[in-house]
Amino acid sequence: MVKQKSILKLVNADKLLTRFLFFFFSVVFVALNYNFILVPNKLVIGGMSGLGIVINKLTGLSTSVFLFISTGILTVLGLIFLNKKMVLKILFGSLLYNTIVALTEPLRTSISIQFESTLLLLIFTSFIYGVSNGIAYRSGFIIGGSDTIAAIISKYTKLPMGSSSIWTNIFIIFLGFIVFGFTQTIYSVFILLLSNKIVDIIILGVKDSKMCYIKSSKLNEISDILLNEVHIGVTELVGKGGLFNNTEPLLLVIVPFDQYYGFKHLIKNMDPKASIITSDCHDVSGGYKKKFLPF
Repeated sequence: MVKQKSILKLVNADKLLTRFLFFFFSVVFVALNYNFILVPNKLVIGGMSGLGIVINKLTGLSTSVFLFISTGILTVLGLIFLNKKMVLKILFGSLLYNTIVALTEPLRTSISIQFESTLLLLIFTSFIYGVSNGIAYRSGFIIGGSDTIAAIISKYTKLPMGSSSIWTNIFIIFLGFIVFGFTQTIYSVFILLLSNKIVDIIILGVKDSKMCYIKSSKLNEISDILLNEVHIGVTELVGKGGLFNNTEPLLLVIVPFDQYYGFKHLIKNMDPKASIITSDCHDVSGGYKKKFLPF
């Protein structure tokens, strides 16, 4: 247990300054995107920020003031119902985000960002929001205060954290629908879906590889061709049949996306009866895979 804790400390401390700098700049872009695009266009994409836009419309309360008030309330609830370490982690990101929103909010009246089309606005906003949040998550920090609500719901309803977060955002988006109408809600859902896809790409990586399991009577020949002529690494595994309880070898191969068609054609030419199971591969540690973020 002591050794595990020391390893966790090393992991958390690894490249801490670099991760924080990436987190800081990602929060800046999320806050700017919020103040100059989401708020003026009444786009409620969930979270406490989205709820702040609804409250601002109904009461006139400043979005930054609402964010600070909601952060205080959620922090108290979190300290009562959740792990303190998790709450403090969320609090740090929330306060940083709230502060940048408050500092840039006065500029909203003097700076207006205009787009030639609504589609361009939606794509641009989705890109900024998705990339910024993806980098924030990848750096190991948390921005949103609504995660506290999702965590409390998850703890007491036994729903997975992801499901709790989705239902929390759906409720906030529904409030946006009531206040701002159908069209703005469709725009908001578009941004949420596209930005979440971008977040997945930032965290998991682009699906530029395929992971293939090969079952064949000619595994030795296939392995030799892949290693020496195609120059793709292979790993031999032992599989166990469920029906007859027999064991037989399998090949595990990671294939670059642009080589997959030729790879499959090659295997089928060598053994027309070969079985190939293929799935998308988001991330490969080592080998030819290159990272674009230093953590």
